[in-house]
Amino acid sequence: MTTRALLVLVAAAALCLPSAANAASTYNDAITGFEYYATSTEGHFAGSASGALPGYWDTVVDHTPLSLSSTPTATITGGSFSLATGYTLVTGTFTGGTVQVTNVGAGCTNQTFDVEGTLSDVGPWYLGSGTGTFSAILTHYRKSVWGYCVTYAASVSGSFSLTF
Repeated sequence: MTTRALLVLVAAAALCLPSAANAASTYNDAITGFEYYATSTEGHFAGSASGALPGYWDTVVDHTPLSLSSTPTATITGGSFSLATGYTLVTGTFTGGTVQVTNVGAGCTNQTFDVEGTLSDVGPWYLGSGTGTFSAILTHYRKSVWGYCVTYAASVSGSFSLTF
Protein backbone atom coordinates (compact mmCIF):
# COMPACT_ATOMS: atom_id res chain seq x y z
CA MET A 1 0.00 0.00 0.00
CA THR A 2 1.38 3.39 -0.93
CA THR A 3 1.75 6.23 1.52
CA ARG A 4 -0.89 8.19 -0.34
CA ALA A 5 -3.40 5.31 -0.14
CA LEU A 6 -2.66 4.87 3.56
CA LEU A 7 -3.32 8.58 4.21
CA VAL A 8 -6.64 8.40 2.33
CA LEU A 9 -7.66 5.33 4.35
CA VAL A 10 -6.75 7.00 7.68
CA ALA A 11 -8.63 10.18 6.71
CA ALA A 12 -11.72 8.16 5.70
CA ALA A 13 -11.65 6.24 9.00
CA ALA A 14 -11.34 9.49 10.97
CA LEU A 15 -14.46 10.84 9.26
CA CYS A 16 -16.44 7.77 10.35
CA LEU A 17 -15.54 8.09 14.02
CA PRO A 18 -17.75 10.22 16.29
CA SER A 19 -16.06 13.51 17.00
CA ALA A 20 -15.39 14.87 20.47
CA ALA A 21 -17.59 17.85 19.60
CA ASN A 22 -20.59 15.52 19.30
CA ALA A 23 -20.00 13.81 22.65
CA ALA A 24 -22.30 14.85 25.48
CA SER A 25 -20.82 17.20 28.05
CA THR A 26 -22.02 18.03 31.55
CA TYR A 27 -22.19 21.66 32.65
CA ASN A 28 -22.52 22.64 36.32
CA ASP A 29 -23.43 26.16 37.42
CA ALA A 30 -24.34 27.96 40.63
CA ILE A 31 -27.45 30.13 40.43
CA THR A 32 -28.94 33.07 42.28
CA GLY A 33 -32.13 34.90 41.52
CA PHE A 34 -35.67 35.68 42.55
CA GLU A 35 -39.25 34.52 42.20
CA TYR A 36 -41.11 37.10 40.12
CA TYR A 37 -44.55 35.48 39.89
CA ALA A 38 -46.33 32.68 41.74
CA THR A 39 -49.69 30.98 42.09
CA SER A 40 -50.65 27.99 44.20
CA THR A 41 -49.54 25.69 41.35
CA GLU A 42 -46.80 27.59 39.53
CA GLY A 43 -43.62 29.55 40.25
CA HIS A 44 -41.66 31.79 37.86
CA PHE A 45 -37.98 32.36 38.65
CA ALA A 46 -35.09 34.21 37.01
CA GLY A 47 -31.51 35.10 37.80
CA SER A 48 -27.88 34.67 36.90
CA ALA A 49 -25.71 31.58 36.54
CA SER A 50 -21.98 31.26 37.06
CA GLY A 51 -19.80 28.30 36.20
CA ALA A 52 -19.44 26.24 33.04
CA LEU A 53 -22.34 28.05 31.27
CA PRO A 54 -22.46 31.57 32.72
CA GLY A 55 -25.44 33.66 31.75
CA TYR A 56 -29.02 34.48 32.69
CA TRP A 57 -31.67 31.86 33.38
CA ASP A 58 -35.46 31.82 33.57
CA THR A 59 -37.71 28.97 34.62
CA VAL A 60 -41.35 28.15 35.16
CA VAL A 61 -42.06 25.34 37.63
CA ASP A 62 -45.55 23.81 37.44
CA HIS A 63 -46.53 21.77 40.50
CA THR A 64 -49.43 20.29 42.41
CA PRO A 65 -51.08 22.62 44.98
CA LEU A 66 -48.80 23.37 47.93
CA SER A 67 -49.65 21.49 51.12
CA LEU A 68 -47.32 22.57 53.93
CA SER A 69 -48.27 19.54 56.05
CA SER A 70 -47.44 16.99 53.32
CA THR A 71 -44.24 15.30 52.25
CA PRO A 72 -43.49 16.33 49.58
CA THR A 73 -45.15 19.73 49.89
CA ALA A 74 -45.82 19.57 46.12
CA THR A 75 -44.83 17.45 43.12
CA ILE A 76 -43.38 19.12 40.03
CA THR A 77 -45.63 18.33 37.05
CA GLY A 78 -43.97 20.31 34.25
CA GLY A 79 -42.53 23.63 33.28
CA SER A 80 -39.68 25.10 31.28
CA PHE A 81 -36.04 26.06 31.73
CA SER A 82 -33.97 28.46 29.64
CA LEU A 83 -30.44 29.78 29.95
CA ALA A 84 -29.08 32.59 27.78
CA THR A 85 -25.30 32.25 27.57
CA GLY A 86 -22.77 34.18 25.55
CA TYR A 87 -22.86 31.31 23.05
CA THR A 88 -26.46 30.18 22.67
CA LEU A 89 -29.85 29.70 24.29
CA VAL A 90 -30.08 26.43 26.21
CA THR A 91 -33.59 25.12 26.93
CA GLY A 92 -35.20 22.19 28.72
CA THR A 93 -38.46 20.87 30.11
CA PHE A 94 -39.27 19.90 33.71
CA THR A 95 -40.40 16.27 33.86
CA GLY A 96 -40.63 15.75 37.60
CA GLY A 97 -39.30 16.55 41.02
CA THR A 98 -40.48 17.91 44.34
CA VAL A 99 -41.02 21.08 46.31
CA GLN A 100 -40.51 20.54 50.04
CA VAL A 101 -41.03 23.12 52.77
CA THR A 102 -37.99 23.25 55.06
CA ASN A 103 -39.24 26.09 57.29
CA VAL A 104 -42.99 26.78 57.46
CA GLY A 105 -42.40 30.32 58.74
CA ALA A 106 -44.30 30.15 62.03
CA GLY A 107 -45.37 33.54 63.36
CA CYS A 108 -45.03 35.12 59.90
CA THR A 109 -41.28 34.57 59.68
CA ASN A 110 -39.53 33.73 56.42
CA GLN A 111 -40.47 30.46 54.71
CA THR A 112 -37.98 28.24 52.89
CA PHE A 113 -38.57 25.52 50.32
CA ASP A 114 -36.24 22.99 48.70
CA VAL A 115 -36.98 22.77 44.95
CA GLU A 116 -35.53 19.67 43.25
CA GLY A 117 -36.43 19.23 39.58
CA THR A 118 -35.46 16.89 36.76
CA LEU A 119 -35.10 18.17 33.20
CA SER A 120 -35.35 16.56 29.78
CA ASP A 121 -35.01 17.81 26.19
CA VAL A 122 -31.98 19.85 27.31
CA GLY A 123 -29.90 21.49 24.61
CA PRO A 124 -29.56 24.48 22.29
CA TRP A 125 -32.60 26.29 20.93
CA TYR A 126 -35.39 23.83 21.83
CA LEU A 127 -33.65 21.02 19.91
CA GLY A 128 -32.08 19.18 22.81
CA SER A 129 -32.28 15.57 23.84
CA GLY A 130 -30.13 15.90 26.98
CA THR A 131 -31.01 15.78 30.65
CA GLY A 132 -30.44 17.86 33.74
CA THR A 133 -31.25 18.71 37.31
CA PHE A 134 -32.31 21.97 38.95
CA SER A 135 -31.77 22.38 42.69
CA ALA A 136 -32.62 25.55 44.62
CA ILE A 137 -33.61 26.91 47.98
CA LEU A 138 -36.55 29.30 47.66
CA THR A 139 -36.95 31.84 50.48
CA HIS A 140 -40.20 33.79 50.90
CA TYR A 141 -39.54 36.99 52.86
CA ARG A 142 -42.60 37.74 54.98
CA LYS A 143 -43.80 40.44 57.32
CA SER A 144 -46.95 40.99 59.35
CA VAL A 145 -48.82 44.05 58.06
CA TRP A 146 -51.98 45.11 59.92
CA GLY A 147 -52.46 41.55 61.13
CA TYR A 148 -51.91 39.90 57.75
CA CYS A 149 -48.84 37.88 56.83
CA VAL A 150 -47.52 39.36 53.58
CA THR A 151 -44.82 37.87 51.34
CA TYR A 152 -43.00 40.92 50.00
CA ALA A 153 -40.09 39.28 48.12
CA ALA A 154 -38.61 35.88 47.30
CA SER A 155 -35.09 34.77 46.43
CA VAL A 156 -33.58 31.54 45.10
CA SER A 157 -30.07 30.12 45.27
CA GLY A 158 -28.74 26.78 44.23
CA SER A 159 -27.40 25.03 41.15
CA PHE A 160 -28.16 23.22 37.95
CA SER A 161 -26.41 20.44 36.09
CA LEU A 162 -27.07 20.00 32.36
CA THR A 163 -25.86 17.20 30.11
CA PHE A 164 -26.17 17.58 26.36
